[in-house]
Amino acid sequence: MTRNTLKYGSFIVGIFILIYTELYPISNVFISIGGLFLLVVGLYLISKGVGDKPEIDPYAVQSYDEEE
Repeated sequence: MTRNTLKYGSFIVGIFILIYTELYPISNVFISIGGLFLLVVGLYLISKGVGDKPEIDPYAVQSYDEEE
């Protein structure tokens, strides 16, 4: 199992559990808390993989060939 499967799988399963608990109000509160936990963990793992913005200035001269 790859890491992306774990990240997006926990996110999607958390969403489905929360939607299920909203549609059927007789469901258990602990199931709703578990779905919220999976959703938050999935979002954390996905956002952890997003890197910082590169420090490249698109208007700066990258080489001397561009100046000529």
